[in-house]
Amino acid sequence: MWLTLLGPVRAWQDDVELDLGPAKRQALLALLLVRTGQPTSLGTIIDVLWEQDPPLSAANVVYRHAAAIRRLLESGDQSADRQAARLTRASGSYRLDASAASLDLLSFRELTRQARESAAKGAMRESVRLLVRALRLSKGPIASGILPHVAQHPYFVAVDGEHLAAVKEAAGIAARLGEPGAVLDVLQPAAVQHPLDEMLQAQLVQALAASGRQAEALRA
Repeated sequence: MWLTLLGPVRAWQDDVELDLGPAKRQALLALLLVRTGQPTSLGTIIDVLWEQDPPLSAANVVYRHAAAIRRLLESGDQSADRQAARLTRASGSYRLDASAASLDLLSFRELTRQARESAAKGAMRESVRLLVRALRLSKGPIASGILPHVAQHPYFVAVDGEHLAAVKEAAGIAARLGEPGAVLDVLQPAAVQHPLDEMLQAQLVQALAASGRQAEALRA
Protein backbone atom coordinates (compact mmCIF):
# COMPACT_ATOMS: atom_id res chain seq x y z
CA MET A 1 0.00 0.00 0.00
CA TRP A 2 1.13 3.54 -0.76
CA LEU A 3 -0.24 6.49 1.25
CA THR A 4 0.27 10.16 0.43
CA LEU A 5 0.10 13.20 2.67
CA LEU A 6 2.40 15.61 0.79
CA GLY A 7 -0.45 16.95 -1.29
CA PRO A 8 -3.90 15.34 -1.42
CA VAL A 9 -4.48 12.56 1.12
CA ARG A 10 -4.73 9.41 -1.02
CA ALA A 11 -4.14 5.67 -0.80
CA TRP A 12 -3.33 3.00 -3.37
CA GLN A 13 -3.24 -0.77 -3.23
CA ASP A 14 -1.60 -2.50 -6.19
CA ASP A 15 -1.96 0.65 -8.32
CA VAL A 16 -5.69 0.89 -7.53
CA GLU A 17 -6.72 4.06 -5.72
CA LEU A 18 -8.83 3.37 -2.64
CA ASP A 19 -11.91 5.25 -1.49
CA LEU A 20 -11.06 7.04 1.76
CA GLY A 21 -14.65 7.74 2.69
CA PRO A 22 -16.23 10.91 4.10
CA ALA A 23 -14.45 14.13 5.07
CA LYS A 24 -14.10 13.37 8.79
CA ARG A 25 -12.54 9.98 8.05
CA GLN A 26 -10.07 11.53 5.64
CA ALA A 27 -9.18 14.15 8.24
CA LEU A 28 -8.63 11.45 10.86
CA LEU A 29 -6.43 9.47 8.49
CA ALA A 30 -4.40 12.61 7.72
CA LEU A 31 -3.96 13.31 11.44
CA LEU A 32 -2.80 9.75 12.12
CA LEU A 33 -0.43 9.89 9.14
CA VAL A 34 1.14 13.20 10.12
CA ARG A 35 1.78 11.71 13.57
CA THR A 36 2.90 8.35 12.25
CA GLY A 37 4.69 6.30 14.88
CA GLN A 38 3.29 8.41 17.73
CA PRO A 39 0.18 7.75 19.85
CA THR A 40 -2.62 10.27 19.44
CA SER A 41 -5.15 10.39 22.26
CA LEU A 42 -8.88 10.32 21.66
CA GLY A 43 -9.12 13.76 23.26
CA THR A 44 -6.55 15.20 20.87
CA ILE A 45 -8.33 13.65 17.89
CA ILE A 46 -11.65 15.16 18.95
CA ASP A 47 -10.06 18.57 19.53
CA VAL A 48 -8.43 18.56 16.10
CA LEU A 49 -11.43 17.26 14.17
CA TRP A 50 -14.12 19.39 15.81
CA GLU A 51 -12.22 22.30 17.38
CA GLN A 52 -14.36 23.94 20.07
CA ASP A 53 -17.78 22.31 19.68
CA PRO A 54 -17.60 18.51 19.40
CA PRO A 55 -20.93 16.68 19.42
CA LEU A 56 -21.79 14.25 22.21
CA SER A 57 -21.32 11.46 19.67
CA ALA A 58 -17.75 12.54 18.79
CA ALA A 59 -16.04 9.59 20.46
CA ASN A 60 -18.31 7.08 18.73
CA VAL A 61 -17.73 8.81 15.39
CA VAL A 62 -13.97 8.50 15.91
CA TYR A 63 -14.32 4.81 16.81
CA ARG A 64 -16.29 4.12 13.62
CA HIS A 65 -13.89 6.01 11.38
CA ALA A 66 -10.84 4.42 13.02
CA ALA A 67 -12.33 0.96 12.48
CA ALA A 68 -12.90 1.81 8.81
CA ILE A 69 -9.32 3.07 8.46
CA ARG A 70 -8.00 -0.11 10.06
CA ARG A 71 -9.97 -2.19 7.55
CA LEU A 72 -8.62 -0.03 4.73
CA LEU A 73 -5.03 -0.53 5.84
CA GLU A 74 -5.59 -4.26 6.22
CA SER A 75 -7.12 -4.60 2.76
CA GLY A 76 -3.77 -5.67 1.32
CA ASP A 77 -1.86 -8.87 1.94
CA GLN A 78 -0.29 -8.02 5.30
CA SER A 79 1.56 -11.30 5.54
CA ALA A 80 3.39 -10.54 2.31
CA ASP A 81 4.11 -6.91 3.14
CA ARG A 82 5.94 -6.32 6.39
CA GLN A 83 6.23 -2.63 5.53
CA ALA A 84 2.48 -2.04 5.29
CA ALA A 85 0.86 0.65 7.41
CA ARG A 86 -0.98 -0.55 10.52
CA LEU A 87 -3.32 1.13 12.98
CA THR A 88 -3.40 0.05 16.61
CA ARG A 89 -5.31 1.26 19.65
CA ALA A 90 -4.06 1.19 23.25
CA SER A 91 -4.65 3.17 26.43
CA GLY A 92 -7.17 5.49 24.86
CA SER A 93 -4.87 6.41 21.97
CA TYR A 94 -4.47 5.47 18.31
CA ARG A 95 -1.14 4.93 16.62
CA LEU A 96 -0.50 4.46 12.93
CA ASP A 97 2.81 2.82 12.05
CA ALA A 98 4.16 3.04 8.52
CA SER A 99 7.47 2.95 6.69
CA ALA A 100 9.23 4.94 3.99
CA ALA A 101 7.99 2.29 1.55
CA SER A 102 4.34 2.97 2.42
CA LEU A 103 4.11 6.69 3.27
CA ASP A 104 5.44 9.62 1.24
CA LEU A 105 6.16 11.72 4.34
CA LEU A 106 8.56 9.10 5.71
CA SER A 107 10.14 8.64 2.30
CA PHE A 108 10.68 12.41 2.15
CA ARG A 109 12.30 12.41 5.58
CA GLU A 110 14.56 9.47 4.74
CA LEU A 111 15.76 11.11 1.51
CA THR A 112 16.42 14.44 3.21
CA ARG A 113 18.35 12.63 5.95
CA GLN A 114 20.50 10.93 3.30
CA ALA A 115 20.96 14.28 1.53
CA ARG A 116 22.25 15.94 4.67
CA GLU A 117 24.63 13.07 5.33
CA SER A 118 25.97 13.47 1.78
CA ALA A 119 26.41 17.22 2.28
CA ALA A 120 28.30 16.60 5.52
CA LYS A 121 30.69 14.38 3.57
CA GLY A 122 31.17 17.05 0.90
CA ALA A 123 29.13 15.21 -1.75
CA MET A 124 27.11 18.29 -2.69
CA ARG A 125 25.77 17.12 -6.06
CA GLU A 126 24.53 13.90 -4.48
CA SER A 127 22.93 15.98 -1.74
CA VAL A 128 21.05 18.09 -4.30
CA ARG A 129 19.98 14.99 -6.20
CA LEU A 130 18.53 13.41 -3.06
CA LEU A 131 16.82 16.63 -1.96
CA VAL A 132 15.19 17.02 -5.36
CA ARG A 133 14.00 13.41 -5.21
CA ALA A 134 12.49 14.10 -1.81
CA LEU A 135 10.84 17.34 -2.91
CA ARG A 136 9.34 15.78 -6.02
CA LEU A 137 7.21 13.62 -3.75
CA SER A 138 5.17 16.73 -2.96
CA LYS A 139 2.02 17.17 -5.05
CA GLY A 140 0.83 20.38 -3.43
CA PRO A 141 0.14 21.79 0.05
CA ILE A 142 0.22 19.12 2.74
CA ALA A 143 -3.08 17.30 3.30
CA SER A 144 -4.78 19.42 0.67
CA GLY A 145 -8.45 18.62 0.26
CA ILE A 146 -9.19 17.72 3.87
CA LEU A 147 -11.23 19.88 6.24
CA PRO A 148 -9.49 23.31 6.19
CA HIS A 149 -9.37 23.78 9.96
CA VAL A 150 -7.62 20.40 10.28
CA ALA A 151 -5.09 21.12 7.54
CA GLN A 152 -4.20 24.37 9.32
CA HIS A 153 -3.37 22.61 12.59
CA PRO A 154 0.25 23.02 13.82
CA TYR A 155 0.94 19.32 13.16
CA PHE A 156 0.54 19.97 9.44
CA VAL A 157 2.13 23.42 9.50
CA ALA A 158 5.27 21.84 10.99
CA VAL A 159 5.58 19.41 8.06
CA ASP A 160 5.08 22.27 5.63
CA GLY A 161 8.03 23.90 7.39
CA GLU A 162 10.15 20.79 6.83
CA HIS A 163 9.35 20.92 3.12
CA LEU A 164 10.12 24.64 2.86
CA ALA A 165 13.45 24.19 4.64
CA ALA A 166 14.42 21.40 2.22
CA VAL A 167 13.56 23.58 -0.80
CA LYS A 168 15.75 26.41 0.48
CA GLU A 169 18.54 23.98 1.29
CA ALA A 170 18.44 22.47 -2.20
CA ALA A 171 18.36 25.90 -3.84
CA GLY A 172 21.28 27.12 -1.75
CA ILE A 173 23.49 24.15 -2.56
CA ALA A 174 22.58 24.26 -6.26
CA ALA A 175 23.46 27.96 -6.38
CA ARG A 176 26.86 27.31 -4.79
CA LEU A 177 27.49 24.57 -7.35
CA GLY A 178 26.55 26.93 -10.18
CA GLU A 179 23.71 24.59 -11.20
CA PRO A 180 20.51 26.49 -10.28
CA GLY A 181 18.48 24.83 -13.00
CA ALA A 182 18.74 21.52 -11.12
CA VAL A 183 16.16 22.69 -8.58
CA LEU A 184 13.85 24.97 -10.56
CA ASP A 185 11.10 22.36 -10.91
CA VAL A 186 10.79 22.12 -7.11
CA LEU A 187 11.65 25.74 -6.36
CA GLN A 188 8.94 27.29 -8.55
CA PRO A 189 5.90 25.52 -7.02
CA ALA A 190 7.24 26.18 -3.52
CA ALA A 191 7.53 29.88 -4.36
CA VAL A 192 3.90 29.87 -5.49
CA GLN A 193 2.83 28.26 -2.20
CA HIS A 194 4.87 30.74 -0.14
CA PRO A 195 4.61 34.09 -1.95
CA LEU A 196 5.60 36.11 1.15
CA ASP A 197 8.78 34.20 1.95
CA GLU A 198 11.43 36.70 0.89
CA MET A 199 14.37 34.29 1.00
CA LEU A 200 12.54 31.78 -1.17
CA GLN A 201 11.48 34.42 -3.68
CA ALA A 202 15.05 35.72 -3.85
CA GLN A 203 16.34 32.20 -4.51
CA LEU A 204 13.80 31.82 -7.32
CA VAL A 205 14.84 35.11 -8.94
CA GLN A 206 18.51 34.19 -8.71
CA ALA A 207 17.94 30.68 -10.07
CA LEU A 208 15.92 31.95 -13.03
CA ALA A 209 18.48 34.62 -13.86
CA ALA A 210 21.40 32.20 -13.56
CA SER A 211 19.55 29.78 -15.87
CA GLY A 212 19.25 32.46 -18.57
CA ARG A 213 15.53 33.06 -18.01
CA GLN A 214 15.85 36.81 -17.55
CA ALA A 215 12.26 37.75 -18.39
CA GLU A 216 10.87 35.26 -15.86
CA ALA A 217 13.37 36.48 -13.27
CA LEU A 218 12.25 40.07 -13.77
CA ARG A 219 8.59 39.09 -13.46
CA ALA A 220 9.35 37.18 -10.26
